[in-house]
Amino acid sequence: MLAGLCLLCMSAVDAGAANDIGSKVKGQWEVTVPDAPQGYRNYTLDIKLKDGTVVIDVKGEDVNIREQKFTEKDGKLSASLYVGGEYVKVTIREEKGVVKGSAGTSMGELPCNFKKLTEKKGK
Repeated sequence: MLAGLCLLCMSAVDAGAANDIGSKVKGQWEVTVPDAPQGYRNYTLDIKLKDGTVVIDVKGEDVNIREQKFTEKDGKLSASLYVGGEYVKVTIREEKGVVKGSAGTSMGELPCNFKKLTEKKGK
């Protein structure tokens, strides 16, 4: 009976861990993709949890994507976004407290730099 209880507890921890990346990256971020073509290097991401799913608003010079659903697998978030005339596979992960990402494009894998934006307090 004790072994069954331990297995039940371990399952609950694993289920919580699956959503953990979403809670770690929730908020507003400034993202730069230094190796991307001009006009596709700077973005603002607003990462939210909506009904247990991670949704992200992406804003850039020529990009405005609202409520893009990201899927979680192996502690990473990923989605395919249509940017600059092609589908780009965006992956977001957290390593040792640092949020990192990459964009899989026709030019190859481009690293993405994340910087958390501070929330402004109301007056």
